Amino acid sequence: MMKRATAQWQPTEAVLPGLDLHYLEAGAGHPVVLLHGWAAFKEIWWGTLRAIEPRYHGIAPEWPGHGRSRPLERVRLIDLAHLVVHACDVLRLERITVVGHSMGGRVAALLALLHPDLVARLVLVDAALDPAHIAPFGRRMLELRDIERTIALSRRLGHGLGRLLRPAPHDHRGGLIRPFLRRAYYTALANPQMLHQYAMGLYEESLDDRLAEITQPTLVLSGERDPLVLPRQARRAAELIPNARLHLIPRALHTPMDDRPAAFHRALLDFLDSVPPAQAASVTADAAAAL
Repeated sequence: MMKRATAQWQPTEAVLPGLDLHYLEAGAGHPVVLLHGWAAFKEIWWGTLRAIEPRYHGIAPEWPGHGRSRPLERVRLIDLAHLVVHACDVLRLERITVVGHSMGGRVAALLALLHPDLVARLVLVDAALDPAHIAPFGRRMLELRDIERTIALSRRLGHGLGRLLRPAPHDHRGGLIRPFLRRAYYTALANPQMLHQYAMGLYEESLDDRLAEITQPTLVLSGERDPLVLPRQARRAAELIPNARLHLIPRALHTPMDDRPAAFHRALLDFLDSVPPAQAASVTADAAAAL
């Protein structure tokens, strides 16, 4: 793994052997694995990696079919959970805190349920846990044609307007327009067939009836004005998960680490610094089969 020569801070970028799965990495100490959402990218965690680097070892993988990670022929959301487990084996991470955003939050919850021996703490950020709490316009993700249109629009915005308005750099102070243009640039790189499979997985079933089984200390974070995964989802999850705390970030939308990074990082670090990881536990075969 090599760092690019630059005067500005940046994490290490590397590829997991045999998987062609790209990831960013920074810091040392207790490992914090950061899972991005649908049509997003590993660099969405750039500022978070920098914020936690002084005290934690941050790892931000990029899902297949996103950014520079190659697509797979077929994938389910539970396969992404298995992929994280494999990545932890390769990187020799034994006990981790998992931070998952949107679709990544769904995968993080699956990891906590399936692998309590691996997951010590859980942070759910605008997590898509139950399709009943996804805004109606989200169903456009279920149509491949609409996904292709979204990617085409993102290409015009991120590659076109981005040249005129200058999208935000990876390490920025938040806002709406420039961070949005940055996200649009990376959305245009995603594989539409992969996005369609991921979207179908989000709507196939709910994790609502399994949340009470999550035993790890959990922080449920949500943008106060999230228009996609409605904040009622966060409130519901915080009610159902036994050892959970809820934090709504004022004026933030669906990507609080990008909209309001300072407030997001304060909430995240307060949780990481003040809540000790849970002791290791083993998942039963019956519980694994239920998922």
